[in-house]
Amino acid sequence: MAMFMAHLTHPVEACYLVSEETKKKLKEHSSKREELAKKHEIKIISAVYPPLEHEIFYIIEAPSFRNVELYLREMGFALYNKIKIRHVQSMEKALDRLQEL
Repeated sequence: MAMFMAHLTHPVEACYLVSEETKKKLKEHSSKREELAKKHEIKIISAVYPPLEHEIFYIIEAPSFRNVELYLREMGFALYNKIKIRHVQSMEKALDRLQEL
């Protein structure tokens, strides 16, 4: 499976800490996160955020970019975030390969 990084950013006004509408939708969708991950054949490696910066970072293993996109949409993140998805590789694997050169 390929590895992807998703970088989500949103304005303060759209944050679930401020917007009751966003909070309601996120609660509704987040209860289905395991079901949606299975549906889209993805594995969440990590999901982190820097507090108070209105950003979220996901590291996801998935068969394709499209699987990641569909998961993030169905989770409701596209409703209030700007989303960038990038194909990434493990730095550990790159450093291991460096030793072989």
